Amino acid sequence: MPTVLKTGGFIIRVHGPPRENPPPHVHVERGHDELVVIRLGTATSPPTVWAVYRMRNADVVRAFRLVETHHALIDAAWRRLHG
Repeated sequence: MPTVLKTGGFIIRVHGPPRENPPPHVHVERGHDELVVIRLGTATSPPTVWAVYRMRNADVVRAFRLVETHHALIDAAWRRLHG
């Protein structure tokens, strides 16, 4: 699974086929067991939090903001893997 970005203690990854498939989303990890899965959204809908595993709410918000800030980079990584 390619790492798209590492910043502020977070690692943003895009899993490729065959393990993952649409809708476009990323896995944002913090530490060894904290994870939030964020759908990337489209031109007409914003990103959304899809699932949270053992991550504090404040860190979920930080992860979400990272995805918003780096949306173009993350979306391009998803498209490279999934076409």
